[in-house]
Amino acid sequence: AVTGRAAVLAFALAACSRGERELGGAIRAYDDELVRAYRTGDTSRLARFAGAKEAAKVRVLVDLKSASRLVLESTLEAFEVVRVERGASPDAVSVETRERWRYTDRHLDPGEPPGPTFVSEMTMRYALVREGGGWKVHEVTTLESRRAEEAPGAGRDAPGGPR
Repeated sequence: AVTGRAAVLAFALAACSRGERELGGAIRAYDDELVRAYRTGDTSRLARFAGAKEAAKVRVLVDLKSASRLVLESTLEAFEVVRVERGASPDAVSVETRERWRYTDRHLDPGEPPGPTFVSEMTMRYALVREGGGWKVHEVTTLESRRAEEAPGAGRDAPGGPR
């Protein structure tokens, strides 16, 4: 019956929305921890949100900023899940997002002015794996990144963003 098919479709759409919200929430939790790690230089909590390989990659990038006496200040201004693709196993998915990030480097040396502020609009792909009942980010790929705004006086060489 048409009514039965409509109910099944409505249920499938609701389940998809719940799944997208859950996956988007896992990515947002990872992004929040990424922002905190860059701001504080503390990567000790990354393992809660990221697989070992991704956490190690972030540690290297945070260490490079710290060695340069810089702190990356970043803000995720917009976030949208665009596509979810199931992997070969039910515990693996690929999630494509559109994001808008604002970031600047803050110098740790007294008297040094902050670097220019950049805003980037990015299309990202996250490989997530279910571990211990939750989703963890195992790999992040930037599919597209473009500068949305440039602060007055900003040069052509933007500092590395949160990715």
